[in-house]
Amino acid sequence: MISTTVFFIGLLLFWGVIIGLRNLLKRRGFTVYPFLLLWRKATRSEWFPKVAKSKSFRIFENLSVILAIISMIGGVYLIVSAISDILVPTKVSSVKLEPIIPGVTIGLDQAPYILLSIGISVMVHEIMHAIASTSNKIPVKGGGFILLAFFPGAFVEPDEESFLNSPTSTKLKIISAGIAINLILAGLFFPLAAYLPQTLSQGILIEGVVPNSAAYNASIHPGDVIESVNGIKVTDPSQLRNVLEQSTNYRLTLVTPSGFKTINLSSSTHFLGVYISYYFPAYIYPILSFFLWMFIVNFSLALLNGAPLIITDGGKLFTELMKKIKINERFSMIIQAIIVLLLVVAVTSSFIPQ
Repeated sequence: MISTTVFFIGLLLFWGVIIGLRNLLKRRGFTVYPFLLLWRKATRSEWFPKVAKSKSFRIFENLSVILAIISMIGGVYLIVSAISDILVPTKVSSVKLEPIIPGVTIGLDQAPYILLSIGISVMVHEIMHAIASTSNKIPVKGGGFILLAFFPGAFVEPDEESFLNSPTSTKLKIISAGIAINLILAGLFFPLAAYLPQTLSQGILIEGVVPNSAAYNASIHPGDVIESVNGIKVTDPSQLRNVLEQSTNYRLTLVTPSGFKTINLSSSTHFLGVYISYYFPAYIYPILSFFLWMFIVNFSLALLNGAPLIITDGGKLFTELMKKIKINERFSMIIQAIIVLLLVVAVTSSFIPQ
């Protein structure tokens, strides 16, 4: 498996080459900064006009304003909850806003699924902005792709003058369309991420063993897979727990690197002493990882991009809503700046050991 050090050395070499080719890339329409590669191009003024003018999309864009406001409230609640847990730590639960950084906060083996999920989610997000612009007769003047370090992205640019001169309802629909689609995608992928693993699991994978426990004394090792206990097939943690509670003497059928193995052991506390997860065939794991990250990425985008922060769609949405009720734009910017500060504190604190 690629190490974190090798990954970041490769990343630095990649950006060294990109910067070295800056002039060549510039002639190809790219803009190059350290760890930022941007490609912008004029585009067609209308995007998917048949979809944009359909009744179903009109329903979606009206609903999207409600979903975006829900996302905004959820984003603020998430940030405030994280700050609250910093100020008043609790043992029951804690909210931490930890950035997704492969090799730092997440294993590098998850990087392909994270980057693919981000690429798809951001592209769909921007396409929805473009379609909503077309639906509301706002020309789209440009669009492009962006690479920040190793995170992919995309953007579209509605004609600014037309957008600024449009009614508030039009602005709200165009801004909200991207937030809403991320929330919808999160809702679609949630059941796939939450319930499909237990449906497809074919056993219990031993991730670790507690020293001097029943499993440790019976020579059960990480990587072994429990197929059955006392003749009862187990494929998820709840099944294993139920079987263990029925007896104190167990006959385990295991799949090990060397083949099948049967072990007899006992535990008066119904406790094996193992850290476990679902077990899947190798070809299932990438699918489930993709589903999980599509949920995480879209839910994160919906809440954080929906939050009223100066640089987000939620910030633009909040400003337009404040204008609608005759509240000064400067006051809106002050509120957003405070929330940005709270977010920075929450994210920074996630790196401080508790």
